[in-house]
Amino acid sequence: MKPTDALRLLLWTILATGLLSERLGGEAPKPPEGFEAIFNGKDLTGWEGNAKYWKVEDGCLMGTADGKLDYNRFIVWKGGKVKNFELRVKVKVSPGGNSGLQYRSTERPDLGENVVVGYQCDVVSNRPDYNGMLYEERGRRILAHTSEKVIIDPQGQPWVVGEFPLKEFKAGEWHDFRVLVEGNRHQHWIDGHPTVDVIDLDEKGRKLEGVLGVQVHVGPPMTIQYKDFFLKKLSDDLPLIKLEEAKIPPTAQKVAPQGKDKPKPVNAK
Repeated sequence: MKPTDALRLLLWTILATGLLSERLGGEAPKPPEGFEAIFNGKDLTGWEGNAKYWKVEDGCLMGTADGKLDYNRFIVWKGGKVKNFELRVKVKVSPGGNSGLQYRSTERPDLGENVVVGYQCDVVSNRPDYNGMLYEERGRRILAHTSEKVIIDPQGQPWVVGEFPLKEFKAGEWHDFRVLVEGNRHQHWIDGHPTVDVIDLDEKGRKLEGVLGVQVHVGPPMTIQYKDFFLKKLSDDLPLIKLEEAKIPPTAQKVAPQGKDKPKPVNAK
């Protein structure tokens, strides 16, 4: 074989290997230090959900719904319950789509197939003040709209005690979601921008551990994609913020309940 032929063969092999790797979704990316990858980018190993709604495509955990769902469906990570943690994941939702990162949650098969209830970092394509908010699925519902710093009092009423600029994150594009939960404090970010900061003083309503999952939502046809799913478990014995440490100022406003809230205008530069 001539040297030029050998070189051509080598280049072709490199190219073919790259194309095959791309077609198969490539190798799972390496987690940041201290994190573990909880989705392998190849199949649904370690996850449980109905294959009618969930599959792996192009290295992504993909959820689809045809617009005929009668209730929300979930896929759950079966690696155990989480308590205090940091979660990082890339997310892309189709225009009109609605999903969420479910955490510290409870599986409820008595309510239907693959039903999960509990805290959720919302993924909403068409309302910037819902995208990244803190919601409680089949529970206390909206706990903090996106852009709100909130204290939930011992009776379960959320109060807005501060605000972030509200920013829009376009549907159909990849965005970096981050969830940090320490004790009874919940913080969410999208692309490094804070979306909520919540202290939950409601001992009866809050949950301090539970499962992780993601959602396909009732409504119009939708697609949701997740990749680079990284989890860092933190110490189980982190302290809880107490009532005397989280004062609600007299100027605080109640978080508007779902159905009575109005969309907030985007005000981030």
